[in-house]
Amino acid sequence: MEKSASLEYLSLSKTERIWFRFSHFWTDFPLGIWRFLKNIPAVLWELLKKIGAFFASFWTMFYYGDWKTRLSYLVFGVGNLTHKQIGRGLLLLGYEIAFVLYMVFFGGRYISKFGTLGTVATYEDPNTGFKVIGDNSFEILLYSVGTFVVIFLTIVVWAKNVKMAYENQQGESIAKRLPSFSDDARQSMNSNFHTTLLSVPLLTLVLFTVIPLFFMIFVAFTNYDGLHMPPNTLFTWVGGYNFTALLNGNGLAGNMANWSYTFWNVLWWTLLWAVLATFSNFFLGMLLAILINRKGLRLKKVWRTFLVIVIAVPQFISLMLMSKMLATDGAYNVILEQLGWVSKDAPIEWLLNPWMARFSVVMVNLWIGIPYTVLSSTGILMNIPDDLYEAARIDGANSYQMYRKITLPYMMFVMGPALITTFVGNLNNFNVIYLLTGGTTGYPDDRMSSCYAGQTDLLITWLYKLTVNNNYYGIASVIGILVFIITAFFSLLIYRNIGSVKNEEDFQ
Repeated sequence: MEKSASLEYLSLSKTERIWFRFSHFWTDFPLGIWRFLKNIPAVLWELLKKIGAFFASFWTMFYYGDWKTRLSYLVFGVGNLTHKQIGRGLLLLGYEIAFVLYMVFFGGRYISKFGTLGTVATYEDPNTGFKVIGDNSFEILLYSVGTFVVIFLTIVVWAKNVKMAYENQQGESIAKRLPSFSDDARQSMNSNFHTTLLSVPLLTLVLFTVIPLFFMIFVAFTNYDGLHMPPNTLFTWVGGYNFTALLNGNGLAGNMANWSYTFWNVLWWTLLWAVLATFSNFFLGMLLAILINRKGLRLKKVWRTFLVIVIAVPQFISLMLMSKMLATDGAYNVILEQLGWVSKDAPIEWLLNPWMARFSVVMVNLWIGIPYTVLSSTGILMNIPDDLYEAARIDGANSYQMYRKITLPYMMFVMGPALITTFVGNLNNFNVIYLLTGGTTGYPDDRMSSCYAGQTDLLITWLYKLTVNNNYYGIASVIGILVFIITAFFSLLIYRNIGSVKNEEDFQ
């Protein structure tokens, strides 16, 4: 807010200030999105410049390099072996030999079929009656992705090999002592010990995160489903067919617009659920923490113990119990019936009516989530200086003003990053939805049901149904990609605008 706007704000009445803040939120939020999107081309341009500088440096090393450096572009380790770095040289040469053997006897075979994902389907030999196993599209895609990762790592090793050869050339020209293999071994346990320790986690990250992630992205561009299930049948590339079917309804025969209709309905409920689940837990949990921490309240330890007990009970048990209690013949309706508030013939459809089911999952999520917020808020409240509250009381501030001017800014500043992780976690909150309602209600939407989604399904539970129960892997991969884009977008947008990042020094 500029200076002139600040002066205008100070001249407003209390009611006008509330409207001023409300209206400016809706104008500033789109501007924040626009600024975020506007910075993307600049970031991409900087990335391209760095890539260009990377390749330019290798041309420079080749141009000014001697025969040892230039030969290192083809044969790994030459620049080390010729400078008497035998250990380094043999490791690099051994890596290149292993890579060539891998590509000749394994990786190259799958890479050659990557463009088609296989051409020979499994068939039965008419002469012998035995089944002849053909190409396996799943293996071709998986091992091709793994081979691409190996090729990338080989490029990294190649670049390191060339740089070491050029550094050795420069060191030799000034009679500099070059490090030996024993020097490298000592450094790996001393100055580079962090690299040694992180090498194993990095390898597991590549094997169990990077390769499956890229595999999922590639699957989104195939027709991998129950009708195209390796090894009996092949699946093939379909381009953006799945994206088109999901986003605007053009694509899958028989369902057509139902996929798009289902996606947008599930998406708006997922976003609404994430907002309600995150901020209801945050604000109600914070208010409950303030009440428990009030001076003069008796049995504080007892109240906190109750909250810990709620956390200690496995969430699976709590949710399954709540689903039984919320049934039409469950404990809640029985109690209300005995009180005379509902009749036996017309019980409250807690989990059957679509809107009541959505309301119910939000309420149950409060039971699950508020204890965590209360316990984390308690530590923050205990660290807010009492002098601030005392000064506010002397100035005539009431409880609401102290909450708005002191408590809430402190809480938002400290818990801002945690709110982001909570929001992302709620976008992918599988347990609460699936264990309470299974994503379905008693009054299904036929168009959504034809795409295997219920009215309380989130994107993550819909994705689960598509893969585990119905084998729609291509569509599910598209949903996975879109979930990643949505969570990354909101996480970065909120992170860049919270006070913990923009005003980092304010509460030091």
